[in-house]
Amino acid sequence: MAQAGNETNQGGTGLLLWVVFINVGCVATLWPVLTPYARDLGAGGVGIGVVVGAIYATRIIIGPWIGRMGDRYGYRELLLFGNALYILIALAYWAANDVVTLTAARMLHGVGSAIVLPMVMTVLGRHAAGKSGAAMARYNLAQWMGYAIGPLAGGVLAAQFQPSAVFFALIPAGVISTFLVLGLDRKYTAPEESSTTGEKKKPPKDARAQLLLGYNFIVAPSNLIIMSFFPLLADTRGYGPVITGALLAIAAFVTAAAQPVWGRIADNMSVKPLLITGGLGAVLGLGLLGALEPVWVAAIAMLISGFAIAGLVAGTATAAVDLGRSRGMGTYVSLFHSAGSLGQALMPLLYGAVLGIIGVDGLLIAVGVVVTLLSVAFVLASTILAPPDEPDPLSQSG
Repeated sequence: MAQAGNETNQGGTGLLLWVVFINVGCVATLWPVLTPYARDLGAGGVGIGVVVGAIYATRIIIGPWIGRMGDRYGYRELLLFGNALYILIALAYWAANDVVTLTAARMLHGVGSAIVLPMVMTVLGRHAAGKSGAAMARYNLAQWMGYAIGPLAGGVLAAQFQPSAVFFALIPAGVISTFLVLGLDRKYTAPEESSTTGEKKKPPKDARAQLLLGYNFIVAPSNLIIMSFFPLLADTRGYGPVITGALLAIAAFVTAAAQPVWGRIADNMSVKPLLITGGLGAVLGLGLLGALEPVWVAAIAMLISGFAIAGLVAGTATAAVDLGRSRGMGTYVSLFHSAGSLGQALMPLLYGAVLGIIGVDGLLIAVGVVVTLLSVAFVLASTILAPPDEPDPLSQSG
């Protein structure tokens, strides 16, 4: 029986990792074209920020509700609906003909986004068997391989056809991922036992949980500075869509490749080295990217930035899963994603406003400095404020 359960878990894990890769890869094709497309439709700096952040506004509103639904009723139906919705999302992007309708398409995109990745992360975390770092390493590896391939494919599609053709890449994400979810064993995506037995969970908004949510609010939007705002700088430098997509792919490939190493460190030591290294790498990578123009320098900067992002996403995801075990996995993981979404909704507005003052190059450098300072501050605060009667999730994993 135990062997059959392990085989079910392994098969379910494999299917969900493919869902993550396909979903993210298709979605990431939008990155090289989204902000230039919004600008061509008449969006200024703040308008671009609204378009970029609209997806996250929806996630903030429905994310916690989705998590509670999953914990109570199970995750299968939510995953089926969320993946199938991407077919409609693709058509909404294609039909957008001004900033308002493009923003509406982004908000609809937020519904699917609030369901798919948080619920996959929840299911994988529940079946981590004491190895949260390794489970999140596999999740992040699939996610960032999609981030790596998607922008490159998006750049090629935009160059060969037109930017709006990229939107149709979301249709395979919906169709294939829906069929993969249909192949999951129902027991693998069943609700948590505590939700059906009435077992009490700790409030998901206690001091330790809030500390991580606050940190994710600041750090999660840092990915946007590369994936959504760097294409504007690349456009002014004349890199072209293919080179821009390739540079974005470099950062994503490095982020993906570093995940197994970071996962082992998180499980065997601590997530603190991940967060400190990620913070320091952010200021170096983003600083180079903003300060120097040659393509080869940008490639090196993307390597450094990708390594930094790898540490940040691995560290925060592992800590979130560890905290979720005693707070309702779906509920806390959705709160974790919603906190990041709140930052991703608000920070693009700030980025857009600052963009008009210091330019994209100055914005890259400024964000790198902020991420570094806050990463160090978060690690220190979590060490000092962690209650003595409960282990600090940053000090050990699993």
